[in-house]
Amino acid sequence: MFRQREPLRPPGPPPRVVGLDGRTHTPGEAVPAEHVRLHQAFLGRIIDYLCADAGVRQFVDWGCPVPGTADRVRSVDPDATVVHIAPQGAAGVLVAPDHAPVLPGDGVGSESLLRRLDTGGLVDLDEPVAVLMTRTFCADSPPTGLDALHRLMRGGGYLALTSTAPRVEVERAFAPFRPLEPGVADLAWWPYPDEDVAAEGSGVLAGLGRAPGRGGGTTRWR
Repeated sequence: MFRQREPLRPPGPPPRVVGLDGRTHTPGEAVPAEHVRLHQAFLGRIIDYLCADAGVRQFVDWGCPVPGTADRVRSVDPDATVVHIAPQGAAGVLVAPDHAPVLPGDGVGSESLLRRLDTGGLVDLDEPVAVLMTRTFCADSPPTGLDALHRLMRGGGYLALTSTAPRVEVERAFAPFRPLEPGVADLAWWPYPDEDVAAEGSGVLAGLGRAPGRGGGTTRWR
């Protein structure tokens, strides 16, 4: 079901991005290279499945943890759209070499921000949309407002999350989305069973949840 690829590298100098630790990193500043590589590879597997197998053509990169997300989307589907949501204070310095829109937004699952994306024509919530909230959250800062996000996805959609919280808390965070197999797993291994992976895990849990469409959406939805 999933297609394994190497993560893409955007051309030109490294952009300023919101790092996996929540800080804004500038060119030349040290970022844990292995964590970025694993995160890009996880997003690549997610994007490959959503574009090629689930027919999703709208992506919201919420948190902008690593560069190259829009490039990866468009390498699979050149007609797909991508919107970046950067934390307040970071949107002005986030370089988007892919020319995708960049909007400021604090918090996770902001209903008002998602409605703004819809009314502004950046996403169509009557069609499937994938929200990639993969800026890793910890146990004391779980994502909020995901029930509102689920309700707004009239045409269905997907939600990706990553976390350093205990497994039970990460599984709870997905509600009311329905996690796809194998559920929550280490970011370095997902979606493969642990016993099939020889490499050491990253210690970060990840998963992909689905919100079925409620009618009136695209015929591409599966």
